[in-house]
Amino acid sequence: MKTAILKELRAAVEEWARLHNIETTLINVKYAGIGSYVHLLVVARTGFENWRWSERERSLIDFLDNKVKNNGDFFISRLETMTEEEFEKYEEVEV
Repeated sequence: MKTAILKELRAAVEEWARLHNIETTLINVKYAGIGSYVHLLVVARTGFENWRWSERERSLIDFLDNKVKNNGDFFISRLETMTEEEFEKYEEVEV
């Protein structure tokens, strides 16, 4: 997968966060290892408190669909948007 697409996705996520006054602590955009699948993880210190997870993820997906060129070159197979508290609980789960 082209690293340019991953960089473009990351920049678009950063822009989306700025537009929505979200203070991110982690943005992880990586190739999933299968085809053109991409995994996105966004963790926020502030900004997600009043959004249900489905609303924030739908907002981000819609933004990326409109913002990122060549969006036919990738498929977001996993998208996680979490508060820091949610992320800490997520990290504690053993696989």
